[in-house]
Amino acid sequence: MSANQSILAIADSDSYLKLAVTFLDRLGPAWDRRVALVRTPVMPTEEQIAAAFDGTSLDPQDLQFMTLHQLNAESIPEDIVFAAATGPVVADAYARILRTEPAEARRTAMISALPGVAYPATAKGWNYRRAGDAFICHSHAEARDFSFMTEEQPGHQPTIMVSKLPFLHSSGFPSEPHGEIQRVVFAPQAKVPFTREDREAILLTLERTARLNPGLEVIVKLRARAGEPQTHLEAFPYDQLCNELQATGRLGPNSHLRFETGTMSNVLTPRSALVTVSSTAALESLDRGLPTMILSDFGVNEQMINEVFRGSNILGSMQDLESLSFAVPTKAWLRENYFHRMDGSFNESMAILASQARKGRLTTNPEVLALIRNPPMRQRLRTVLPTPVVRMLQKIRRFLNSQGRKNLRSTS
Repeated sequence: MSANQSILAIADSDSYLKLAVTFLDRLGPAWDRRVALVRTPVMPTEEQIAAAFDGTSLDPQDLQFMTLHQLNAESIPEDIVFAAATGPVVADAYARILRTEPAEARRTAMISALPGVAYPATAKGWNYRRAGDAFICHSHAEARDFSFMTEEQPGHQPTIMVSKLPFLHSSGFPSEPHGEIQRVVFAPQAKVPFTREDREAILLTLERTARLNPGLEVIVKLRARAGEPQTHLEAFPYDQLCNELQATGRLGPNSHLRFETGTMSNVLTPRSALVTVSSTAALESLDRGLPTMILSDFGVNEQMINEVFRGSNILGSMQDLESLSFAVPTKAWLRENYFHRMDGSFNESMAILASQARKGRLTTNPEVLALIRNPPMRQRLRTVLPTPVVRMLQKIRRFLNSQGRKNLRSTS
């Protein structure tokens, strides 16, 4: 075994692969680092893989591919496993490691995190990750919210550690925006807004924004094109909606909108501004000192996954977007939410955890072993069924969700 501390990051989708790669990149070469991609129905495309590694010191050629069946204590020489993956995959990975290591002298530490905004805390995401040794939050507000939730749940809970989203580079407060806006970048979120009509309204507003501000470039930065895999299902992809709006004449054939994939850094250039409903890209934009807006027209709440932006001063309407009226975030909000200063305590905690694992000083709580014996049905479907079957079930779920929303609109 190497004298260096070592870590294996396992990921299964585009956003989690980005988290895995940037997290290991921030740890630095003092660690032996390995990234593996688990074969699941949400595996990223080659373009998404390239985007995840872009700008880091890690080489995408070193990316390994594996199945969950290959994961056990004997196949992992590393001190720490960083499960940067969707909940069912994390839970299954933890279970396979725990079943193959002695409960009183475990040598593999298990940690996890979510790939972006995780506020407010949710029991669903937490319960998949409860068997781990540590759970990483990216802000003080997140850490408090998760700690409140754990007080209500008996039994084993992972230690909450506070780090920082690894793709944010500001040492403290980011610089304030300056200069004339020459480009507006819209960052979609796969889950919200829910309805076709709301998404069409955003596209039409973006088109009006371009027409009202001659010379302005307007880009819709897609995580994936329609039909391509991504972490969360998207019922109404924006590129598909744009084609349909043009086909029905609601959007002219000479639209000002341009659709791009790839890395966010390619489009968040100087003199750009970002607008979104709830995407983590808003934090990347703030980190670069760019004007940033969270659209509030559809609500600011847990359902819209943008509750965390209350009090930020960057909420705005589609009318504000058309007039390019972007506000500056408040410093109090920045400090509590993702832009805190980092000291060396997190790296020290990681080193201590690796040392405990290497010396066989980790123990597994009996309550955790009982927890992993009866995995929830969703976990078993995601990790056991063949990929074609899972994809068919996802299509059925997407159809049923869209029908349910139609019925809800017809009765409201």
